[in-house]
Amino acid sequence: MTDWKFDATGPISADISLPAGSVQVTATQTDQVSVSLTASSKSGERLLAETEVSFEGSTLRVHTPKRSSFRGNASLDLTVELPEGSSVTADTASADVTCTGTLSLLRAKSASGDVRADRVTGDVELNTASGDVRLTDTTGDARVSTASGDVTVNGADGDIIAKTASGDIRIGRAGQSVTAKTASGDVDIENIASGLADASTVSGDVTVAVAPGTGLYLDISTMSGDVSSDLLSDDSVAAEGEATLTVSCRSVSGDIRILRAAGRH
Repeated sequence: MTDWKFDATGPISADISLPAGSVQVTATQTDQVSVSLTASSKSGERLLAETEVSFEGSTLRVHTPKRSSFRGNASLDLTVELPEGSSVTADTASADVTCTGTLSLLRAKSASGDVRADRVTGDVELNTASGDVRLTDTTGDARVSTASGDVTVNGADGDIIAKTASGDIRIGRAGQSVTAKTASGDVDIENIASGLADASTVSGDVTVAVAPGTGLYLDISTMSGDVSSDLLSDDSVAAEGEATLTVSCRSVSGDIRILRAAGRH
């Protein structure tokens, strides 16, 4: 294990590049930046020896070399502790990325690992090829995607764009519009009140729960599934020009359900 410590007078920017292993970032009340790298094999130790760790101005840089000679079992476990309100950019090949605490901005990408984040006060972009993506809360916009994993966004004040090829999508609280698309999974939007709820799947079910008192316009179609709604005969269904929420749902072989949000709990 190798450790570094740097003094920080406030939030910083972290730029992280790691080929394999794990990335754990913790944002907390601190006036230091702490970095720890651990190798679990001889090839990992060689990788650690060539890893660049630097802190200049207010930018932390942790970069490992992207060289074919380090492929195989060469991996590193990275732990970073930094001040609350910092921003993080993380790019990994097969490492899980986990961020806890409050960040101001987050962009994280992994080829075959999971990506999880706690709270972000700005925009969030999370991407992985074959892992799950989970975001607890953001006051900004959220763009989350995975090729073969599940997507979960517990809450966002801004717009949400969520995409996966063969996983489920769950959106908890949506402050504004939601675009949710999956090929062979379910889409579940648990609470939305305004903007556009655009949900589509090929072979899964779609469920949208609308906040009480919301005027909405419904645009729903499925080829071989059932459609049900608590609101079809309710005064909440408005003409398109009068609606504060447009619900557009598409499914080829799945069911579509429109519910009241208060009934989900």
